[in-house]
Amino acid sequence: MPMRLVFMVNYIDESGYLYLKTLGGFDVNLLPGLRLDIHHEGSVLRGIIGKKAVHMMRGEGDAPKLKLEDLWVDIGAKDKADAESKVSIGDIVTYHSHIEELSEDRIVSKATDNKVGVYVAAAVMKELAKTQLKAHYFAVASVGEETTMKGAITSSYTIRPDIAIAVDVTFTSDIPGVDKRAFGDVSLGKGPTLTIGAAVHPKVNALLRDLAKKHKIPLQIEIAAGRTGTDADGIHAQRGGVATTVLSIPNRYMHSPNEVISLSDLDHAVKLLVEFVKAIDDKTDLSR
Repeated sequence: MPMRLVFMVNYIDESGYLYLKTLGGFDVNLLPGLRLDIHHEGSVLRGIIGKKAVHMMRGEGDAPKLKLEDLWVDIGAKDKADAESKVSIGDIVTYHSHIEELSEDRIVSKATDNKVGVYVAAAVMKELAKTQLKAHYFAVASVGEETTMKGAITSSYTIRPDIAIAVDVTFTSDIPGVDKRAFGDVSLGKGPTLTIGAAVHPKVNALLRDLAKKHKIPLQIEIAAGRTGTDADGIHAQRGGVATTVLSIPNRYMHSPNEVISLSDLDHAVKLLVEFVKAIDDKTDLSR
């Protein structure tokens, strides 16, 4: 199973507790009590995220906003020397959780962001393997999307694509208390989402929408007025420019240890991209 890099060990105190630095986004409030995997020299050590118990905060007024520095990782070490015999500064740390079925169509797992992107790209390649194409198809699993986008930048520079589709995840608004006037209307099980905005290409989007309608593939729309927050931001301005868009899988509880997605959304994303690649030829007009 692909491993999502979430934290790095930043400091070990005299009592043997670990303190972390983050790579990528997450909600600090979800962390207390979680189990983590510390990856050290080919082995995995279990740790627990700890914080001061609520009973110890009585009389302190309203609880302050939780910060990463307020949390530590307990690996059962006796002291700093004991901890340093098991872990090192810079060791990577990931959530400890497993994939489970919530229903016939929905699964829960860590790091569906962005294991689903890898799955969709590979599944499209498998579907196209015996198809005579008029376009070249490259499936790229890139690194650094949450930080530097260096994988998307270097791969698109090397490949020189005419068209690029970043396959990622997007937040759902189908949970209690979400203002759809601000966040749009995105739900699990209603198909992947297509991004509309300044960084994406209108002709590519128009073709995807036409194909979705033709093949009766459900497709949702989301707005990214400026940056998309995906690898598309590192691709669309590469070299002389790349006709780029974003196709996303709705993700409930994104950047948490337990993200929920719909399997049918994955299937529909694969079907749409297969039809898209098959439709591209030397007559495809990308002029705006």
